[in-house]
Amino acid sequence: MAHYAISFEVRDLRHSPHIRTKLEGMGAVRLLEALWVLTSPKSAPQIRDELQKMIDLDDSLAVIELKAGSYWSCLRAKHAGVMWLKRSIAY
Repeated sequence: MAHYAISFEVRDLRHSPHIRTKLEGMGAVRLLEALWVLTSPKSAPQIRDELQKMIDLDDSLAVIELKAGSYWSCLRAKHAGVMWLKRSIAY
């Protein structure tokens, strides 16, 4: 299983609930408003392709693999996301 940080920008806010619902269904946890963390057996391109269906051509999406032991720090992040980082990306 790999760990990912996923971020997106949608130009049309009507699409935001769709991608959020999809991320929640995948088991992702929100760290910031548009930054999610996820553990998945899928590759970054597979996750990107799945989420890409939820956004328009002028929207942006990034899927970045996180490695165990990476350093991280947060300020006023969502509690569930911070707890995910502590469990999954402990340093």
